[in-house]
Amino acid sequence: MKLKPLLSPTRIALKLNLSSKKKTLQAVSELLAKDIPSINKDLVFDALTDREKLGSTGLGAGIAIPHCRYPDCCEPICAIMTLDNGGIAFDARDGKNIDLLWALIVPTDSAEDHLQTLALMAEKLTQPEICTAIRQAKDPAKLYLLLSEGKI
Repeated sequence: MKLKPLLSPTRIALKLNLSSKKKTLQAVSELLAKDIPSINKDLVFDALTDREKLGSTGLGAGIAIPHCRYPDCCEPICAIMTLDNGGIAFDARDGKNIDLLWALIVPTDSAEDHLQTLALMAEKLTQPEICTAIRQAKDPAKLYLLLSEGKI
């Protein structure tokens, strides 16, 4: 599985100043819905929030991977956000604030794609050099190229 079809420079937001888990999930919902007219940001927010109620997607080390199934999604799509305010509480396993989110929505009936995409994201996010590059990125288009072309 490749990152290029999952991501878009318009679904990368860097150095945001958000104050809560709710506002962060709202912002990531807007990013996910940004260039796909069939996706409703409010319904994505509701789906992400419902998923968080099952257990936090805060992994630890400042990273969260909010994800959900969404019926009006035709294929898996991702969004990446970094926070610039010291991070926010996200109920992560280690209790630390998160400052890097890599979100995913997949079609409702897409179990295999969901697992493959989460595995790809986890593989990338366990590499410190990739997390550092994402956190230090200043240009969404350049970060997209680095990630999609496997340069980091």
